[in-house]
Amino acid sequence: MLSYGRCQSKAANERLLSVLDGRNGISASLNPAESNILLGKSLIRLVPVGARIPMRSTRLLSIGLFVYNGERFIEEAIHSILNQTFTDFELIISDNASTDSTCEIVEAYAKCDDRIRYYRSEKNMGAGWNARRVYELATGKYFRWTAVDDLLEPDLLRRCVEVLESDPGCVLAHTRTKEVDENGTFIQNYVQPMKTDYDDPVARFSEIFLWGGDKCYQIYGVMRMSALRQIPPQGIYVNADGVLLARMSLLGRFYEIPEYLFISRRHSRQSMATLPQRMKQPRRFRLTSRYNRSLPSLEWWDPARSRTITFPEFRRLLEYFLSIYRAPLGTGQKVRCYRVLLFWIKTNFRGMLEDLLIAADQVLYNLQVPNSASTNLQKQTD
Repeated sequence: MLSYGRCQSKAANERLLSVLDGRNGISASLNPAESNILLGKSLIRLVPVGARIPMRSTRLLSIGLFVYNGERFIEEAIHSILNQTFTDFELIISDNASTDSTCEIVEAYAKCDDRIRYYRSEKNMGAGWNARRVYELATGKYFRWTAVDDLLEPDLLRRCVEVLESDPGCVLAHTRTKEVDENGTFIQNYVQPMKTDYDDPVARFSEIFLWGGDKCYQIYGVMRMSALRQIPPQGIYVNADGVLLARMSLLGRFYEIPEYLFISRRHSRQSMATLPQRMKQPRRFRLTSRYNRSLPSLEWWDPARSRTITFPEFRRLLEYFLSIYRAPLGTGQKVRCYRVLLFWIKTNFRGMLEDLLIAADQVLYNLQVPNSASTNLQKQTD
């Protein structure tokens, strides 16, 4: 028997299941409390999820939702996916050892819709590992990453898949982004003036590399899996999503649908708000209080690396160099890409120097703070 939530009666469970099975209209069959349990509290209009859909061996689209302690937002996120006008997808949910009610919420949805595949890790392996895991589990012709705190307007998947189906040279289709706060209040329409539909791969690479920004919203577009398989999986390091987008740009065109169908939620617990462990720990002396405020810290990507000495800007440089070296480009095209890389070094030289200072402070932190104290602080702040 389906158990929706933790306090549902048998009769309420049966009524919720009947709605998901398409036997009753949602507005007539659910009271407001039950609607909140089924749909979340709501940026999404109360519309039926649809009939129970048996799982086929292969779906056209794989959606990978990676989550850790997402109970506040996950119902809305799942419903915004199940409520899509495009239905030929599998939803892969990878739970990174959540300690809240994420597991119960997801299992309840999985019992009602065979398109949902739920996996749970016994240990928090970090967001980088979890994002790679949903990709590795995907079986579709197309793939899309989804964060637990983001939402999709009903036509997003249909519009993106239509573009990819009609244009073999396009490797990624995405929509424009609307930003809201944690309560769903509108903040802004995010505008990133960038042209990525050039036929010239060097021009596409330059746009993504130099003007792509730090938010990398294109990473939540629908991607052609055959292109993704030609490049290394997304890495577990700072700005790995930006590197993956640059690699994809060398393989084919991106297409932006000029509608705001992707809703990104901005809140205090999201990735870019994650402080490095060395900034959380009280210390008598620091070499610097600097850290990259526009990118997730290394601990978000991998909690086990809170004491690792890293050089994020140098790592980005290396990965971009390798991306060009491995790309299926002619010699002349590669030379032009390397010139773009030289321009980036000139404009980002200060950030690379800050890398050295931050690394020195990390060494000092490792000498000042025992590993056990660092681990205990991390557990308290998870």
